[in-house]
Amino acid sequence: MRGCRVGIIGGGAAGLCAAVLLSRERVPVTVFEALPRVGKKLLATGNGRCNLSNLGVSPARYRGDRDGIAAVLDGLSPAGVRDFFRSIGVYTYADEEGRVYPRSGTAAAVLDALRLYAAEHGAVIEAGAPVTAVRRVRDGFAVVRGDEEAAVGRLILASGGKAASAFDGYALAKSLGHGVTPLSPALCPVPVAEDVVRSLKGLRTQAAVRLLASGVTVRETRGEVQFADRALSGICVFELAGEAFVRRARGERVALELDLLPEEDDPRALLAALARAIPERAAEDFLSGLVPKRVGMAVLRGAFGGPMTTPVLELPRRVLDGTAARLRGWRFTPSGVSPWSAAQVTHGGVPLSELGRGTLESLRCAGLYIAGEALDVDGDCGGFNLHWAFASAHAAAADILRHLQKER
Repeated sequence: MRGCRVGIIGGGAAGLCAAVLLSRERVPVTVFEALPRVGKKLLATGNGRCNLSNLGVSPARYRGDRDGIAAVLDGLSPAGVRDFFRSIGVYTYADEEGRVYPRSGTAAAVLDALRLYAAEHGAVIEAGAPVTAVRRVRDGFAVVRGDEEAAVGRLILASGGKAASAFDGYALAKSLGHGVTPLSPALCPVPVAEDVVRSLKGLRTQAAVRLLASGVTVRETRGEVQFADRALSGICVFELAGEAFVRRARGERVALELDLLPEEDDPRALLAALARAIPERAAEDFLSGLVPKRVGMAVLRGAFGGPMTTPVLELPRRVLDGTAARLRGWRFTPSGVSPWSAAQVTHGGVPLSELGRGTLESLRCAGLYIAGEALDVDGDCGGFNLHWAFASAHAAAADILRHLQKER
């Protein structure tokens, strides 16, 4: 049985970051990756530009155990992420929205820096075969891959989630005594029941989007909504998807509500003024100065059953009232769940309450650490999920180094 001081299951962002942090301190490390090469998912982040972090990182930008999240984030700030990457040869910049990118503009440069630095400092990467089992043994763990076993003293499970992955790291966590909260795709489109979205396919509009559960707003986002085939899309919808799917699975009445005029205090007064300004305009063009024409027509049709050639001055008061109400709260009903292949991250995972606060060492299996997307933590779009990967890797690696120092 081959052996090393630390084994890392998963060669993604968290796993490679941990490998760098440990190997630079001369700790023997082996990374076990199921795919032929490490970092496949990392290459796709930020549309291939690799959005590494965000200057606005805070627990409020994540779902999960906020106290546990804060304890991990406290250990690695956005400036700390940028310093880390500078130390391995990657220089970064922040755009006007606080998103941090490599100056090269390529995710490949980030992946190369991580894997090359780790290898240069002695880390071993064994790719091309999944870990099929992990057993607790004296002085550590036995990591099983097919007919081979490797002995490791400490183990980091950084296997990622179900999003765009066929590897089930959760089974390994369960085999070592951990629970896993319900899983659902996150940062993805939300399929909806209303047929009107099909006629609007390809259109985009600015809106505030509210997630309603049993008629109560539980979260609100703002941004560009995209109408897709039988689904709502866009970053502001993505950020509500995971929670929407989980609540729907629990049997709650879930809806997404679009506010197309979030800056307006009185949409009814606005429409009355607009009607006075363009009384001869056909109904189909009534709202085209406020929202895209076809979106406006769809909103108006929900309140008016007459011909769309009707002049605005002939629209009854009830139609203006109904249209104003729909502009403020156009409701859609989630009808299913997006496929895992469409999801950027996973909502749910191993609860932080089962791990040491700020260390991520298992409270159920000493020497085991869990990092990255395998945990019940998911963040907003804009670099928050990669920041979590690096911050959680940093927390785990730092605690391992503390233990190793005590053992010397």
